[in-house]
Amino acid sequence: MRTFSFLVIVFIFCSSKLKSQEHFLLPDSPAKCYLMKEGKFLREGDSARKWYLVIKKDSQREYFNNGKDYIKYKIEFLDNCSYKATVTAKTDGKYPLRIGDVITYKVVETDHQFLKVETVNYNRKDEIILEKIE
Repeated sequence: MRTFSFLVIVFIFCSSKLKSQEHFLLPDSPAKCYLMKEGKFLREGDSARKWYLVIKKDSQREYFNNGKDYIKYKIEFLDNCSYKATVTAKTDGKYPLRIGDVITYKVVETDHQFLKVETVNYNRKDEIILEKIE
């Protein structure tokens, strides 16, 4: 019984790791960074009700709480695959970002409409997977 429980735990762990990597088995070469220039994006694992991102020309908005709250950014592209976003407005006072905070975004990899993006904020690096839906 103990062996069976161990195998079930290993299987669940491995399948969750594979799920997050399934989009980048055959990544685009070179990465299609232009996909990030404009559009609507969902974060992998989230619904549009929970969180989505809209990029238009030189601005970006993150919407959450079923679209009721947002964070607005002014963006400046540093090169084809990276840009910095400065917080210019927000509706939710509980969200930890403050007006004037800067986040750097870098497209690391793409696979069709999926983008692996590295973010840096206050020397903290995170990686998110976005799906371009519009």
